[in-house]
Formats: sequence, C-alpha cells, structure tokens
Amino acid sequence: MIDQQKSPEKFTKEEAYFILPFFTNLDKNVFAAKYLPSEVLGALASRYSRSTKGVRRLFFDEYIKPILEPNLEGAKKAEIRQAEVMKKELVTFVEYLHKHGGWEKVVNSRRARNFFEKWLAAYGDDSIAQMAGAHIFFENISNVATKILEDFRIGFAPLEKSTRYVLFDQKQAGRYLYFSEPDLLKSKFKADYIKHLNMLFGRYSQSIEPLTKYLKKLFPQEKDQSDRAYVETIKAKACDVLRAYLPAATITNVGFFGVGQSLEYVITKCYAHPLAEIRMLAKSAQTELKKVIPSLVGRATSARGRIYQRFVASTERQLEEMTQTYLGYSSSESGGRIEKFSSITSRLLSNNNRRRVELVEWDVDAEDRIVASLLYKYSTLPYEDIKRKVSALPSAKKLEIIKKAVSKRKVRQHRLVRAFENTYYKFDIVTNFGAYRDLQRHRMMTQERQRLTTELGFDVPADLLAAKLEKPYLDAAGKIDKLYRQIKRRYPDQAQYVVMMGNRIRWYQFQNLRELTWEAELRTGRQGHPDYRIIEHQKVEAVKKVHPVLVKALKFVDYGVYNLARRESEKRIDKKLGLISSKKKAVINHGFS
Repeated sequence: MIDQQKSPEKFTKEEAYFILPFFTNLDKNVFAAKYLPSEVLGALASRYSRSTKGVRRLFFDEYIKPILEPNLEGAKKAEIRQAEVMKKELVTFVEYLHKHGGWEKVVNSRRARNFFEKWLAAYGDDSIAQMAGAHIFFENISNVATKILEDFRIGFAPLEKSTRYVLFDQKQAGRYLYFSEPDLLKSKFKADYIKHLNMLFGRYSQSIEPLTKYLKKLFPQEKDQSDRAYVETIKAKACDVLRAYLPAATITNVGFFGVGQSLEYVITKCYAHPLAEIRMLAKSAQTELKKVIPSLVGRATSARGRIYQRFVASTERQLEEMTQTYLGYSSSESGGRIEKFSSITSRLLSNNNRRRVELVEWDVDAEDRIVASLLYKYSTLPYEDIKRKVSALPSAKKLEIIKKAVSKRKVRQHRLVRAFENTYYKFDIVTNFGAYRDLQRHRMMTQERQRLTTELGFDVPADLLAAKLEKPYLDAAGKIDKLYRQIKRRYPDQAQYVVMMGNRIRWYQFQNLRELTWEAELRTGRQGHPDYRIIEHQKVEAVKKVHPVLVKALKFVDYGVYNLARRESEKRIDKKLGLISSKKKAVINHGFS
C-alpha cells in the first residue's frame, strides 16, 4: 500500500545534506519550502506539469547538482572560475544553515513569539495574514483531493502535475499510482476497489504502444520537426486520449502559494471534510506550515476554528437533507444506467458531439450596463443618469462604443478594461472529468460542481475509436459504473475515487464578461484539449444568441481545427533550444549568494 503520508522518494546522504535546509522535511508527502527565492519556487512548481519527479528531487537534480557538478567541457577560464565560486558559495550557505539555522532561530524563540503575538493583537492578525505567505506542496495525493484543494480561489494559487504531458503507467513498490482510500479499504469493497483500479491502469498502460503506433502512422514526422519535438508531440496526443481511463483516485502532485489568511481558511475548512484524505492533508499542512508561518495557521485548530468546522459540517449535512427532501433523486434524471456495449457503439460519435453547455442566467440589460460602465469613469454624472442616456442610444451607437473600447487589442493578453465585468452569465456544463480539471483552474468566477459520478455516462475519445482500441475502454466503463453504484449506496463521497476521467461531470460557472473573454480566448488556442475547446465554443455561441453586440469583444476565440495540438508548440521549443545551444556556454546563477 502506498503510504499517503510517507514520501516514496529517496535521497542519498549527500543529496539530503544539500536540500534539507530548504524544505520542512524530506520524507513526507506534504512539506513547505523555506529560504528559496520565489522565482526558483515558481519554476520548480511549474515543472510539476511535465515531470514524474517531486519538487525536492527536481530541486536537487536541476538546481543543486549542476552547481556541484558543472559541465565545463569547452568552458573558458573565467567561466571555470565563476563555476568554482558558485560551488563554494553554495557549500558555504548550506553549511551556515545547518550550523546556525535561519530566521526561525530568531523569530521562533519564546521571547520573539510573545512579541509577535502582541504585534498581531495590536495591528490585526487578519491584516498581517494577508501580507505573509508560504509555498506548500502536496505530493502523491488523489485527483479527488487536488480538486477540493483547488476549489479555494482567493489568495491561493495552484500548479498541478498534468495528465496531458505525463504518462501514468509507472508503479511504486509494485503498485499503480492510485490513492488507497481508507474507508473503502476497511469496507467490504476493498478487494473490488483494488481490482478495478488495477484494471483501469493496466488497460491504460497496455493501450500506450498500439495507440502511439496508430498516431505515428496518422501523423508522420515533418521535415522541420526534430526527433525530440516529434516524440513529445505524439506522447502528448497519446496522453490526451488515454487519460479517459484514469480514475479520480490517480495520485498526483500539486504546489500552492498562499497568503496566511487563505492557508488558515483552507486548513480550517478541510478539517471538517467528510473524506479522510482531506482531513489528513489538513493536519499535515498545518504541521508543516507551523514551521514557517506558525502564528498565521494556529487558529485552524483553536476553539474558534473548531466552532467554524462544526458550522461547515452541519450546514453541508442540512443542505444535503433538504436536497433529498425537496428535489429527490432518480438515476433516470441524471443520465440513467450505462447502456450495453452494442447500443453504445452505434451512437458514440453523435453522443460525443452533443450540446454540453446551457446558458441558464444572463442580464437582459447587459449591453446598457457595459456601455454605461465604459463611459462612467470619464464622466461626473451619477451612474443611473449615464445608464438612462445609454439606454436611449440606438444599437449601432452602442456597438460603435464597444468596438472602440476593444479596437486596440492586438493579442489576447491585452485584457478587456474593467467595465466589462459589469454583466454576468451562468453556464450549466456537462463534460468529462478530464476537461473539468483543466477549466476548474480559472478562479476569478464562482464555480460549483456536483459529486463525481458515473451516472451521467462517459465520453469516448475519437482517436480511441479511430484506432479501434475502444472495446477495452467501453468494457472498463461498464465495470466501473457497476462498482460505483454499489459503493455509492454506503459511501457517496468515497465512491468518487473510482470514477474515470472519461466520465461526465456537471457543474456551473458564474462569470462576468471580462473573465469569459479571458477564459474562452485562452482555452480555444491550438494547444487546447479538444474536449474543453468545445465547451468554450459553445459558451461563446450561447452568449452570441442573447448579446450579439457584446460578443464582438471576444476577438481572439479560435475556431480552428487542430488534430495534433502540441506540434507547433514543440517546434517553438526547438527554436528556443537552438538559440540557447548556439550561444556561448555560460554558468547560470541560481540565486545563491
């Protein structure tokens, strides 16, 4: 069994010596960083999306080791001297931290803590907690857990290991990479849970080679494409297709930067969660953060924190009971049972292309709101007077104002002005869990999802069909559906762990026009996964029907069809690597001094 709290990564004595001062532990799956420049931590976290390694291993392999063992082949004397100086500075700095410690030796003394507590009382602990923060990392946790942690939006920024660029066919201690849910392992479902998850990972792994062979035949290497770029492009395509197999129990890595106030809120609320994994992560996070920002996370388990946890838990129970009382539940209302294989295969393509987005709420006076807000900043009139004058304008004039407000946008990174935040849309969305994972990251909106389920059916990747590899997947979906329904009767929250990323999920987004523009223009880019590109296209088309004038602001929504999304991106990486290799070799300063 994979120990959720103990890290499977191992370090030699020398490796541990050089990285221990920079992390709160080396042997657990939850840890915080210290004494590292924010730029380095950001770069380390970003590597999660493309690497099977954890942050501590990446830090040694890509930052420490190149300084200790620099590649000086062909280097000039000045470069060799600079490398020697860097190594000496690193060794000296690490020796100092081991011998004397860092700031915690000063601020964590009893005298210093008493002073700090008085300071907090005098100047407001919440105010200070908004200005102090920490980097914390959660490794080998489930995709169920990452979605719950990433639900926290304000003052809390995540970066997660991707299912689009990393294969999940590895094993740890002879086991596939999935979370062993404690309640299920203590229940009568233990054997079936393990059997079915092994089945999913086994079929995922067995499909890699035949799918890759098919993709290479379909997309031969281009003349201006290096071997590296071609391999990565095909690999990314295979990952995009096969992730539909992966269960929500799949373990992954995620790093966060959060301000103290947000970290305390996350920990406090997670202590009240019905899932054992989330409560365990809350406890581990508080333990590690107490080593770097102790005064800012202590209240999570205070009397005040426990009162809030009881409020959260009781409110969730009451809302669930009222949902059953007033709305009821039937499987037919949520999609019914999965059909037999013979009936599914005849309708796969039409099902995959069905409408997935419904615009359920919008402002009838949205255009007047936006135009009035565009002009408000430059006027001295009250808002109501401005809006009344705008309402009297003909539609052509309103369109002219909106067009001028966006006319200077040359690329999607030129964000719309703030006035476009003055109207909102609520979308009810159904798509597969894999696509939801990518879209959930947009935090400047209100989102709420229903529990992961098999009852809404599942999507079948078109390339899996074209490669004639769909039969094992369809069979797996049927078996998972049966197991999910059995577990759900007793463990509705824990049943989510067996749901596949190909299974559909329902959630809503409530967002203003400015955020819709940012999300739609970003997520419809050629690198985007086709499953979420469809969602964004349908959202824009839904808005176009009710607000044809306002939708003109969305200048960079990409409707192109791209069968091999990563091809051009990998070519650009090749060019960058070529530019780097053509320059004179230089020793890179990693921020140690």
